[in-house]
Amino acid sequence: MPLETPADERAPSGIYKGTKLFDPAKDSDVDPGRLAFGQERLLVTPLQMAMVAATIANDGVVMKPQVIDRIVAPDGSVIVRSKPERLDRAIKTETARAVAAMMKDAVEEGTGTAARIGGITVGGKTGTAETGIAGLNTTWFIAYAGKDRPEIAIAAVVEQQNSTGGETAAPVAREVLQALLGSTANS
Repeated sequence: MPLETPADERAPSGIYKGTKLFDPAKDSDVDPGRLAFGQERLLVTPLQMAMVAATIANDGVVMKPQVIDRIVAPDGSVIVRSKPERLDRAIKTETARAVAAMMKDAVEEGTGTAARIGGITVGGKTGTAETGIAGLNTTWFIAYAGKDRPEIAIAAVVEQQNSTGGETAAPVAREVLQALLGSTANS
C-alpha cells in the first residue's frame, strides 16, 4: 500500500524466516483460535491498528492512510492538501456500526474508561500483548473520536509494561486525542 515513507523502511507484518515472510505450508503451522484474538503469530503495526479503528468509525470502509495532512509554504499558503482516498470495504455497514457501539461502551463503562473525554465521543479497544518475558507486556489502545462524528483514529502502544492497555495506553491516547481535538476536559 502506498505511503509517504521510504519503501525500504517498512515491511508487511507477520512472522519472518530470515528475510522472507513466513507462509505456512500447512494450516496446522498456526493456531487460528489464538491468532483470531491477537495471540500466536499475529504481528501488526500501530498504523495498521489505527486503520482498523478508522475503518470501524467509517462504517466499514477502509481509507488510504495518510501521514501528511497538508504542506504549507513559509508564507502560510497551502501548497498541497491530502484528499481522502477509499481503498475498499472491509465489513458491512451494520457490522461496523455494531462494533463501533461496543467500542464506545468500552470507553464509557469498560476497560477503556481512561480514554474518556468530556464532550467528545470516543470509542476504543484495549489490548495487552504478552512479550514472552514474564511480567512485561506491550499495551495497546485503538480508538476513534470526534465531537459530532468520528474525526480521528489512533493507536497508542506502550512497550515494556507490567499492566494493561486500559491502564497505560488508553491515557496516552486520551492525551493525544485531547490535543488534536482541542479539548481539555476529562469526564
